[in-house]
Order: sequence, then C-alpha cells, then structure tokens
Amino acid sequence: MADTDSLDTTVFDAIILGTGFTQTIVAAALARAGKTVLHLDENDYYGGESGAFGFRDLLTWADKVALNADDSSSKDHPDKIEFDRLVAKAYSHVEIQLYRDNTNTKDKVIDLASVLDSQKNKSTEEQIKAMEDHITAAYSSADSTKEFKEAISTLALWATNQQSATITANFKSVSLAQIQSLTEFIKNTRKYNFDLSPKLLYSRGPLTNLLISSGIGKYLEFKLLERTAVYEALTDKVEMMPTSKEDVFVSKALSLKEKRLLMKFLQFAVDYENQKEVWRDYRDAPFTQFVQSVYGLTNKVLTAVVYAIGFDGNDEATTTDGLKSVKVYLQSLGRYGNSAYLCPLYGVGSELAQAFCRVSAVYGGIYMLQHGLDKHNVDEANKWRSVVDHTGQTLQASQLICTREYLSNNMDAYIEARTLNRSYVSHCILVTDRSAFGDTTLCKTLFPMGSLVLNPGETPVRKNEHTISVLQMCSGTMSCPNDRFVLYIWAESDTPNDTAKEELTAAIRKLVHIPGDALSLKAPTSSNSTSQAPTSTNTKAAAATTAGAPGGMEDQPRMSLDQELDMEQVRQEILQAEKKLFEENEANSTPVPSRPSTPGPSSPTSSSGSTNKSLSKMFQKSKSSVSSSTSATVVPRALFSLFYKRTTSWPRVPYPNGSEKLTPLPDNLTVLKPMTHSLDFEAATEEARAVFERLCPGAEFLPPTPDPEDHSSGY
Repeated sequence: MADTDSLDTTVFDAIILGTGFTQTIVAAALARAGKTVLHLDENDYYGGESGAFGFRDLLTWADKVALNADDSSSKDHPDKIEFDRLVAKAYSHVEIQLYRDNTNTKDKVIDLASVLDSQKNKSTEEQIKAMEDHITAAYSSADSTKEFKEAISTLALWATNQQSATITANFKSVSLAQIQSLTEFIKNTRKYNFDLSPKLLYSRGPLTNLLISSGIGKYLEFKLLERTAVYEALTDKVEMMPTSKEDVFVSKALSLKEKRLLMKFLQFAVDYENQKEVWRDYRDAPFTQFVQSVYGLTNKVLTAVVYAIGFDGNDEATTTDGLKSVKVYLQSLGRYGNSAYLCPLYGVGSELAQAFCRVSAVYGGIYMLQHGLDKHNVDEANKWRSVVDHTGQTLQASQLICTREYLSNNMDAYIEARTLNRSYVSHCILVTDRSAFGDTTLCKTLFPMGSLVLNPGETPVRKNEHTISVLQMCSGTMSCPNDRFVLYIWAESDTPNDTAKEELTAAIRKLVHIPGDALSLKAPTSSNSTSQAPTSTNTKAAAATTAGAPGGMEDQPRMSLDQELDMEQVRQEILQAEKKLFEENEANSTPVPSRPSTPGPSSPTSSSGSTNKSLSKMFQKSKSSVSSSTSATVVPRALFSLFYKRTTSWPRVPYPNGSEKLTPLPDNLTVLKPMTHSLDFEAATEEARAVFERLCPGAEFLPPTPDPEDHSSGY
C-alpha cells in the first residue's frame, strides 16, 4: 500500500480504477503477467458495488447513495470525474426501517412529527438537535452508554432526513425498544458483514477452479450451502427441493414417477454434449420447452430443474444455456459435500476482492484507497492519455480499466445515450432474530416469476415479473452475531419507478413476520418471543441454540479449497438404498423418509457393513418444507431492513437512433459491466479473463502463485 498521496512513479502499463470484483481479478492477472499496475479507489473499502460492510458502515453507505444525483454540472465540466454523483446516480429508492415490536404493550413510544413540525423553519442542524434533545429527555433514565446516545442521534437524523421522504415517514415516532435494538446493532457493528451484491460460488465453477489453480484460494475459507427451496404458489409453501440424486429419492415433494423423470434428466445432463441428437433441434428454443417436450417433466419437476438446480430461474434462457448451467451444477455436487455451492466467509464480494488484490500487490501492484480523482485527459485522436488525481498529479498508462462511476461526465453521457433497454436490480438486506427455514441456517430460496401478488387487494392484480431470489446467511458465515440471521432478497426489474420495497415485500411476507404488516406471517406469541434487544443471558442462550442446531454451525464446519471429499462410497450406499426404496414404494407405497444429511469434510464414510444403520440415522435430520402459514418453529421477526435499487443498464444492440454519431470511447479505455443479478460470479469472472486475454494475448491467465514459504521463489 502507498503511504502518501503522491507517487514517485507516474507511468504504468495499466491503471485500474475501483476495487470491484472484476477489476481486482484483472489487476491480479496483469501484475502476475509482469505488467506495472496502479490500482486506485475513491472508496475507503474494497469491493465497490460488491463491497461488504459492518452495521455502522452500511448506514454510512446508505446515507451516501440516498443523495439525489445532480446532472446539472456534467455539461459544464465534460472531462471531470464526479465519482460521488455517478455512484448516487446508480442507486435509487433507498429506504431504512427499524422494526418495532408490536407485541410489547409496555414499550414507550414518543411522537417526533410534532417536534419536527415545530422546527420546520429551523436549519437541519437545529432540527436534528431538537429531535435528539426530545428523545433523550423521554428516555433519560434508560441508558447512558455512548452507543445508546449514538442510536438516538441516528434516529434523529433519519426523522429529519432531507434526501428520503420515505425514511422520514418511517420515523415519525420511535419507541424505547427501537432505540435499544439500534443500540445493539451499533455495539455489534463489527460482527456484521453485509454484502451489497450477495452471491455464491459453484464448487466446480470457473471462479473456484481459478482460485484453486492460481493458489489464491488459500487466503479464503468457505461454508457449504445447506439447502435450496422454492416457493409453491398452489400450496402457499416454501418447499425444499431435491437438487441431487441423493435428494431425489428421499424427497417428499415428488411422486415416484416424478422422481424417475428427474433422475433420467439428470443422468442425461451430465453428458449432454455427447448426446446432441437429443437436443439439437431445441438448441435456440427456450430451455423449459426442451425439458417439457423431450422429458415430459411435470410442473413440479420443472420447478426443481429450472429454479433449484443451479439455474436460478432464468426463464428466457435457451436450451444451450440451460444445459450448460445444469451440468456445471451437477459437476459441482460432491466436491466438498452434498451441495453445489460454496459461500465465502466475512462478506462474499469484498473478501474475494481482497484476495486478488493481495496477489497483485505481491507482484508489484500499487494500491491507494480513498484516493480522489479529478479528470481524464483524452487527445485529439480520441486516445486516453492520463488521469489527474485530487493532488493535481498526472498518472499515465497504456490502458485504463474502470467501471462507469469513474468515467468523466462526457464519457458517462456517451454510455447513457447508447443505452436503449434499461435494467435494474431491487435489493433488500433484512436482519431477523431466527432462521426463516427452521433448522436450516444457510439456504437459498427462489420465488418463481408470477408466483406472488405484489399488490393484494388492489385492481388490477400485479404479479412478480421476475424470479425473486433469497439467500439466508448465518453466524457461521461470519455475516452476523450468533443470535441473528441475514436475509438477502433481490430481483431483476425493468422499471426505475417501482421501489425495491414494492417489488420484494411479497416474498418477505412469506418468510418472516414484519411488525405492522398484517399480510406477513403471524407474530410470535408474547410467551415465546424475545425482545429485539436481547439481554446478555438470552443472547448466550440463542447462540448456544444456533450453534447446536442440526444443519447449523456444528454440523457445517468451515472449509478451505484443499478439503475435497471422496463421496463415492457414500454415493454407492445411497444408490443401493435408493434401489431398495423404489422397490418398496412400488410394492406397498412405503412413505419416503426425510433427506439424509451429508457428513462434513472431516467425517469418515461408513463401511458397507453398516450401510443401513448409517443411512437410517442420516434420514432423520431435515424437513421437506417450510409452510408459509404454519411452522414447527417460532416465526422469525424482522428487526432491520435496507431497501435499495441498483441500475445494471448497459449499452447493447439495438442502439437508439442518432447515438451512432457520437464520439466513441477511446480504444485503450475498458469500461467493465455492472454486476448482474445472477447468484454466481461466473459472468464477472469470464469478463475479467476476456479483458486480460485482449490486453495480454498469449499470456497465461493467473498461473499458480509460488508457495510463500518457499523463499527461493521470491514471493
């Protein structure tokens, strides 16, 4: 890391702006290939739009992007880089909510709207001060810690928020429980790692293979995704889906005939490239059309294939794309256990970004965070020459790689003019007091397109036009404290007008209780509920419960990428049991048992002599579904949420009429695409590889790094 704002060397092979996921891979690859790299970021954190934050930093980030983008200055300063303006422009509909426990009738609530109204002619600072004094006076005997005082200041700021009328409306009144809850969040700020763009890795996907082959994976730890669920509109239930051969034969969600159809398709998909005669005529047809026409899959089996088996509900995908995706998923099963997905610890995006940055730095890359940039210099031949930083220093390179927020105003205007089809992603970060899936703590869930009513009771009825994804994180991923869970909810969107809250709330209602929302799950009874600000005693109890829960922290240990499992013996046991199970079902319709759990990386496989005993124990651990109306566990309660909408718009043919006359971007300037709504990192990984191969033709993309303990390597 550079210690000062000024650099002794100002000429490089490549300058990379922003430490987003794709930029960091390119930086590592270029430095590893011997190129001189300068990597700058105006933020004070790694990851860019894939960053991860503690609680305090998340609020700081939300305040920043809640500012309305002002386009007025762009015309007067065409070469200027207005980073904060372009970042704010990429986000909209930011809304913070700290939920009140409506079951606590003794909770003291105070009105803030009247205070704000009495101060309406005062400055913002005076309004905030008056609000703080009013709250402090009402709860003067409650707490005197600095975190409690910070919570009061934060609530006063939200109540007078000038950037978001919605945030202000949410805090027209506050309760003591809300202040205590916010105080606990602030105290535990470092125990949270909130992801802006939550994603997972395929166990045998391009990114995981790259992490292993390059040696970068040794910097990281992972946990396996436990289960995959899909919402069934007809039954109004969130069903755990069979996502492997082992799952298929123990699933209660599928009939015997449906299991056979799914098993037959999975066997084909593993080797589909050598059976082109089966799918050649459907190459460019919708994937759903192929699997229904050729394999006769029922709607329930189709749901398992499209929404659960690594495909994540891309309803517009072709058969070629679909088969490729399903094969990657099936190949990933068994590498580290009975799951295809890995989840990095400590925040997905920023942790991966920092791992690649370490490699770049080892091979000479220079890093400067929180480094302001002023403008770009482009010559008369439309060739990018240099960037000028906030100190006035001119930094030159043969190539510039960046994302859109680092462009000058006229460069950004070019991309804006070329973008015809707009796309967005609605996000929600939700903290709950319990798992939304019973004993399952690390789980992905999908709500198929058209399965939810977004505006119940209104006419005309609106349903979700895109699949809504949910990823639940637990304390085992180092995303939150032991007594909390983080749910990430997101969905693609075609309009900038609908808020993220409008597009995602219908899915949240099916999973948790939202205080004050009569359409969400029913609140826990007062005898079973815990306060939003737990005492140290019940915090420890909750932590112990979470740690010892089936499928929780103890059953799902951390792992590194060198802990591959040999699952063949376990598979043979299960397949033998499967055959016997099918025979019994055909003979007397014996009920199908629950899904077996998979032993952890350190667990020995059973010997053939103990097959029935080991499997009988394995079959008793998990549930096949989580009902949206009833559940064996206490309903989780929403404690905190942050909604926001992010633009992913990008120029693609056809372009708007007249845009072809605009001056194109310089050839030696590479602008990386925004992060997509996909659950995995594959698109970003492949984009990074393509950029490197264009800039360094013939060079190896991130070869293995030498062992740091081998001093002769010069590492």
